[in-house]
Amino acid sequence: MGLRCLLTSVNSVQVPFPVYPLGMAHIGGALRGQGHLVKQVDLPACGEDYLATLEANIKELQPEMIGISIRNLDLEDSSQPRSIIGEVEKIVALIRRTSKAVLVLGGPAFSLLPEKILTLLGADYGIVGEGEEAIIRLAAELEAGTPPKKQLLYSKPSDKPWQEVEYDPAITPYYISRGGMMNVQTKRGCPYQCNYCSYPLLEGRMIRKRAPEEVADEVMRLRDEFKAEYIFFTDSVFNDSSNHYLEVCEALIQRKNTLPWMAYFRPSDITEEAMSTMKRAGLDAMEIGTDAGCDASLVALGKNFTFNEAVELNNLATKHKIPCAHFFMFGGPGENSKTLQQSIENIEKLRPAVIFAFNGIRILPNTGIQQLAIEQNIIAADDDLLEPRFYFSPQITPQQIDQTLKEAWQGKPDRQYPSQEMEDRIAQFHAKGFAGPIWDKIIRMGIGR
Repeated sequence: MGLRCLLTSVNSVQVPFPVYPLGMAHIGGALRGQGHLVKQVDLPACGEDYLATLEANIKELQPEMIGISIRNLDLEDSSQPRSIIGEVEKIVALIRRTSKAVLVLGGPAFSLLPEKILTLLGADYGIVGEGEEAIIRLAAELEAGTPPKKQLLYSKPSDKPWQEVEYDPAITPYYISRGGMMNVQTKRGCPYQCNYCSYPLLEGRMIRKRAPEEVADEVMRLRDEFKAEYIFFTDSVFNDSSNHYLEVCEALIQRKNTLPWMAYFRPSDITEEAMSTMKRAGLDAMEIGTDAGCDASLVALGKNFTFNEAVELNNLATKHKIPCAHFFMFGGPGENSKTLQQSIENIEKLRPAVIFAFNGIRILPNTGIQQLAIEQNIIAADDDLLEPRFYFSPQITPQQIDQTLKEAWQGKPDRQYPSQEMEDRIAQFHAKGFAGPIWDKIIRMGIGR
C-alpha cells in the first residue's frame, strides 16, 4: 500500500533569486516511484502563515513519515550572519505537537553537521548525502515494521539511472510568478580542490552524469507542463572537463529548445565553438565562480585557473551577447591591503559584468579552510560551526575590506556589495513580470558602464 509521506522544504534564502526546492522534488519522485503517497510542502511558497499551512497539511494527510529538507545553515554572508536552524526548531516543534509520524531530516545543510543537528532537533532519523536510495530503503523498513536501529543513514554517491523528478503543481506557481525560473540538475559530483567548498563533501568528487536526452526531456516538461519561462542548471559547475555539458546542449538543440537558461561556470576551458553551441542551445546568462580577484588569492583558495582566464571568458561571453555575473570572496587566506587593491583594479577588467562580492568566507565543516582557521586561532578546534563563523585573513580587518569596497563601488549598480542589497530590486522586477535572474538586466540596459 505504501506510506503516507509529507515532505517539507524549509529553505528561506531568496538571494540572489527564489530557488525551487529541487532536492525535495527528487526525493518525492523516488518515493512515489515505489508506490508511496507523497505530499510536498514548500514553506516559502506558503507565505507568512507557513506554520498554519504546514499544520493544516499534517492534519489532512495524517502522514506516517515526515521529511524535512534543510538546504542552508545560514545565509553564508557576514553582513547577515543569521542562522536558519532556529527556524527549523519551530517547525519540528509544530510537527511533534501535531503528529506521531516518523521524522526524517536531510538536505545539504543537515549532511554537513548530521550528528549535531539530529541531536538538536530530536528527529528520529537523518539521511547524510544523496537521499533517493536511502529514503526508499527507510520507507520500506518502516512499512515492514522493521525500523533501522541506527538513526543516521549514510548514503554513498550513486551512478544508477536517475529517477523521475516530482515537481509539484501546487508549488511551481510561486516560483513561476517570481522570475519564471525552474531548476534542473544535469550531473552530480565536483572534482575540484577549492579549500572552502562543501560540494565534494556532499556529492563526492566523481562526476556522475545524467543522460543528455533526459535533461532535454526535463526542460521540455517544465516548459509544457509547468509553464516555466527560464531554466537554471544547478550543477556545482556546468562546464565539466568531459564536455558532458556540450552533449546536454546538443540534446537541447535537437529538441529545438526555446527556453533561455543559465548555470554556474568555472572560468576556464570554454572555447569559441563551445560558447556558440551553448548560445544555440539557449544560454542566456552565466554565473561565474571567479571567487578571487588576483592570482595569489586564487592559489590560496585552491583554484587552478588564473584571473586572466576569467577576463577571457567574460570577453568571449560579451562577444556572444551573454551577460555575466562574477562572484567574489574577499578576506580569504593571505588577503592584505595589497591583494585587495590589486583585486579591485583587476575586477575593472570585467566589463560589462555584474559583480557580487562577499566580505569573509563562511567556514564549513571538514574543509581546508576550517583547518587553516584552527591553525590561525580564528576558531576553536571544538567549534561545531553550527552558528555562522567566517574566515578573515589576519593580515587585514573586515572593516578595512568593507570600507574599501564601499568606497570603490559606491553608486555602481553593476558592483553589488553587500550582495543582499539586490534583493529588493529583484523582487520589484519579478513583480513587473520579468523572467530570469534580473541581475542581467543591469547589463542589458547598459546601467553602470
